[in-house]
Amino acid sequence: MRASASAALLSAALCALVLTGCRPDVGSSQVGNARTDGTGDLIGQVLFMATGAFDVQSTQKARVPGGLRRAVWEDRVPLDARRVVIQYDSDARPMTWMLELTQPGFTARDVAGADARAVRTAQGEGLRPGPASRLRDTLVLTRTDGLKILTRSYATQVEPELLGAFQPAR
Repeated sequence: MRASASAALLSAALCALVLTGCRPDVGSSQVGNARTDGTGDLIGQVLFMATGAFDVQSTQKARVPGGLRRAVWEDRVPLDARRVVIQYDSDARPMTWMLELTQPGFTARDVAGADARAVRTAQGEGLRPGPASRLRDTLVLTRTDGLKILTRSYATQVEPELLGAFQPAR
């Protein structure tokens, strides 16, 4: 009896250890759930956020003027950031969105890529991802407390003063 109890306890402990080791956040430096230890796909995570894959986890959801919607993450943030806000056109979400990231654990260059082009906008310095990037039709702006990433379509609808940044390099 004593041997079977010990075996059961050992088996349960081993199972717990294995399951804990399989968690996606083990060994990563993160605030939310996105890995930033070199094994995660930051661009994929940004695109998943933008298209609504994590909306169910958002802290707040609201409609905003202009037919837009907003979702906010302050707890269980799916990216390595303290806070994430996405504003989007629900009729064209994959194309028309803006992400604001507060205190991200990555840089504008990490998001935009090594081949990104520097641009100057009415809202400050930014980067335009290169033509091979999955974020090629976005603008990444640096803020004092984080980053702002937006699509050309979002700029057209909501922030037309940023459209100049989408012009080809001269």
